[in-house]
Amino acid sequence: MRDLYQVLGVERGAAAPEIQKAYRQKAKTSHPDSGGSVEAFSELGLAYAILSDSERRARYDRTGEADPPRPDNRDGNAVEVIAQKLGLILHAEQDVTSMDVTALLEETIRAEIGERKTAMAGLTRGIERAAKLRQRVKRKGNGDANALAGVLDWHEVSIRTQIKAHQRAVASMERALEILKDYSFAEDPVHAGEKLAAADKVSAALQDALEALDELAVYLNAAPPNPKAPPEPPYCSAYG
Repeated sequence: MRDLYQVLGVERGAAAPEIQKAYRQKAKTSHPDSGGSVEAFSELGLAYAILSDSERRARYDRTGEADPPRPDNRDGNAVEVIAQKLGLILHAEQDVTSMDVTALLEETIRAEIGERKTAMAGLTRGIERAAKLRQRVKRKGNGDANALAGVLDWHEVSIRTQIKAHQRAVASMERALEILKDYSFAEDPVHAGEKLAAADKVSAALQDALEALDELAVYLNAAPPNPKAPPEPPYCSAYG
């Protein structure tokens, strides 16, 4: 990553108004609608978000890192996702003995991933709208301070923070789906016993029916043949 002060084109000792002014000027040319690239505009937004925040700027000046390194705890977060979804199933007051719990977990996780991706798309469009408004807002009177521009800048930073939160959540959910591939829920022993008992009843009924058919076949084979039918009387016409 480039030096954030170089990204904004300011000195390391630049005051907050200088940083804000530099961001406004560069945003006009780095925005994709003005011929800039998404990467350059994102880098500019990150530089402004950090250097305009006194605490984050001080940390950056000390460490040279844009943000403190985050521990790789994807598996822990993924397990939390699974635990949350399992809790919803447990409190749904439904019989879980006959459920395919793994499939149900995967379905609910995929549904939330879709919702979050839709939300991110909407937030991205919000950033684009804020940037367009930012280019249009002008102060009528004299002076460099532009309160409305500052509000729009704040909204942009806030939206980017929300997008990052959604991205982290989606990454955890996708990892949760990977974990679930290695697990399955065995059939409930009680439910399996009930199914076996029902199958035994059907088998016994079929056996009784077969025995009854065998007895009928024996009876039919042992029965004497039917006596011959008496001969039909000769045909007599009206003339004898």
